[in-house]
Amino acid sequence: MITTKTLPRQAEATDGLTGRKFSKAKIIAGRLGVCTRTIFRWADDGKIARHKINARVVLFDETEVMELIRSARVGGVL
Repeated sequence: MITTKTLPRQAEATDGLTGRKFSKAKIIAGRLGVCTRTIFRWADDGKIARHKINARVVLFDETEVMELIRSARVGGVL
């Protein structure tokens, strides 16, 4: 019997023109140590933009998320 492993769905993408990196909320939340709902809450509040690829896939610009984190550390409101 031959078994094959399926590769995980791509959770990251790069904009070829600007080099910006986009990831799913789960990936970003894991890196920051927050829950995915926090990422979506920031998007709902207009703090970061969500990029809807289709009905099931939403990506976030990692640079934009990191800028939000940096501004909060400097004394900005999160």
